[in-house]
Amino acid sequence: MLVIGGGNSGFEEGLFLLKFASQVDLVEHNPQVKASQILQDKVAGKPNMSVTVNHAVKEFKGKNKLEAVIVQDRSTGEVKEWHYDGVFVFIGLSPNSDLVKGKIEVDPYGFVVTDKSLMTSLPGVFAAGDVRADSTKQAASAAGEGATAALMIRQYLRSVG
Repeated sequence: MLVIGGGNSGFEEGLFLLKFASQVDLVEHNPQVKASQILQDKVAGKPNMSVTVNHAVKEFKGKNKLEAVIVQDRSTGEVKEWHYDGVFVFIGLSPNSDLVKGKIEVDPYGFVVTDKSLMTSLPGVFAAGDVRADSTKQAASAAGEGATAALMIRQYLRSVG
């Protein structure tokens, strides 16, 4: 099995798929995976799992079933043909940031950019959790960021009031 995606979802699903497949490989478009270190360590400890980074999936080939996955090594340009029985796609999420679109800085994927205090490019506007660029996309972290943002908002209001 091939899992496309190097974030927490891809790694978690890859580990889950080991219950049904003898080999599970993960491929990530970017030069580095974004999965938590804990998940990376779990996958690294599995002899029947591998991770390939900096490869772009270009095409799926087959007539009545999957016969090949065409990928391109983004560092060399080399095009490769991989053979898998199945492919699962777990690539990212779309941030729910339409509310602030055009008003504050977002990264190329639409995630809200913040400073260390979780303030956005618009003074007095803060962001926390999965909508924030560079967040870990984990519930516990999002809750912690929410609490931190509340404290930062209070501090900000004191400084301008």
